[in-house]
Parts: sequence; C-alpha cells; structure tokens
Amino acid sequence: MSDITTPLPASALDLPAAPAVSQYEQVIQPTRGWIGVNWRELIDGRELLYYLIWRDLKVRYKQAVLGVAWVVVQPIMNMILYTLVFGGAAGLSHRLDPNSKDYAIFVYAGLLPWQLFAQALSSGGLSLVSQQNIVKKIYFPRLYIPSGVVGGSIVDMGISFLIVMCMAIWQHVGISPLILLLPVLVLIAVLNSLGIAYLMSALTVKYRDFRFLLPFMSQVLMFASFVAFPPNIMGSSKWRHAVLLNPMYGVVSGFRKCLLPHLTDAQIGFQWMYIWSSLIGGLLLFFVGIFVFRRTERNFADIA
Repeated sequence: MSDITTPLPASALDLPAAPAVSQYEQVIQPTRGWIGVNWRELIDGRELLYYLIWRDLKVRYKQAVLGVAWVVVQPIMNMILYTLVFGGAAGLSHRLDPNSKDYAIFVYAGLLPWQLFAQALSSGGLSLVSQQNIVKKIYFPRLYIPSGVVGGSIVDMGISFLIVMCMAIWQHVGISPLILLLPVLVLIAVLNSLGIAYLMSALTVKYRDFRFLLPFMSQVLMFASFVAFPPNIMGSSKWRHAVLLNPMYGVVSGFRKCLLPHLTDAQIGFQWMYIWSSLIGGLLLFFVGIFVFRRTERNFADIA
C-alpha cells in the first residue's frame, strides 16, 4: 500500500504576521550646551509635573489634624509671634506706625513671598534626597522634583494671599493701583525659589552636610529680608546698599508697597532699585542653580 501525500492548502501555511514595529523610539542621551536643558522634554512631560505638585500637596497634609488648614494656620501663627515679639515687646511697631495697627498686616505681607522661598530652600533642598528611590528606578526630568515642591508652595501662597486681603479689608486699608504689580513680584519670587531649590537640591545630594545648613540659611535670610521687623531700623546707608545682595528683599518690600500703600517708602524700606536687584539676582540664581543641577544630575543615581 503506497503512501499518498496530500498537499496542505496555502492558507494553512500562512504564519501569523509579526507585530508591527513602532516607528517612534525614545533615545535618552545627554544634551549639549552650556546648561544642557531639554526644554522640549520639560514641556512635553508637564502632566508629570502637575502630578508631582498634587502628590506633594496630598502628602504634606495627609493624616494631619487640621489638614489643609495648616496653610492658613502656620503663617497666622508666625504673624502673631513676630507681632508680639518684635512689634510689642521690642517696640518696633512705633517705627512703622505710632498707632501700630498695621504691624500685623506688615508682617503678613512679608511672609507671603518669604514662605514660598523658605519652602523652596528647606523642602526643595531635600527633595532629591527624600525621593531617591524614584530617582534610581525610572527616568524622567529630574528638574521636576524640586519644581514640584515650588509648585505646591505657590498654591499655599495663593491661599495665604486671600487671608491678607481679608485682613486689609478688616483694617480698612485702601487698595492701590500698585496691586497690579503683584503678578510681576510673584514671578520674581518664583524665579528665586526655583533657583535656590535647584542649587541646594544638587548640593545636598553631593554633599550631605548641606542639609544641616538649610535651617540656618533660612533663618539668616529671613532676618536679612526684614520679614519680621521694619527695615528703617537700619541707620547707615551702607546697610541699605548691602540688601541689594539679597534677591528676596526687593520682593518682600514690593509686596508691602502694594498691600500697604498708605505707608511711606522709608517706613517699609522700598526703592525701585531693590526690585531690579531682585530680578537680576533671581535670574542669576536661576541659571546658576540649573547649571549646578545639570552638572550634578548625571551622578544622581550613583550618589543619591
């Protein structure tokens, strides 16, 4: 009996088609340039930045007794403390206003931009160290980590701004057209905050002892910005020029100029050259911070 081989139909020999290869691929490589920031990558991944900001806000007030109310409670408690100590006990309120009714608003107006900068200095400086597990596991723009801290602080400042406006209305403080300058001052404060967050986060990763300097730096810069007391206690013009080196002083005095228009420039220590010094110093701090951050970023996963 002979074997009869029946040929298989052509359709049975058809092999399953290979999966289509994507035409797009992502290549991770260092960028060139003096700073080497891939701005296009930062813009395309902005949704991740929004998520990091939201996560930072949730983690900060999660399982807290007062929750989000800490955004209001913390600056109010600082305002009361500084008003009692410097305005009342030290008698500095008479240098501002003989009636001393505006000293609380004076302090709170200075705390608005300062809390943003202080949060960027303390939490932003430790952001890479506290989130080192994420840095080691996946790739994403590392600039998002300190930027997320600053973004969350901007939300806090917006809520605190509503409180100071309510205080101004309660004290019958008039609103000046200079209040239109506030968005510019906020941008300068954000510029300074991002710069100090980038710089200190990179230095803290590389040199761990910098984390012990952050609280000290915050206290020194707060007093150098005259947040808690009026700057007219400076008797020498030499000190008036020394504050030009502090990029946050112009922002603090500018906020007070906008929110307390009935006070003189001498009482709040306001001059337009301080605004320019804050802008120039903020730009310098921003680009220096990015430069140091990018030069240190390639070793984050190894030393974090």
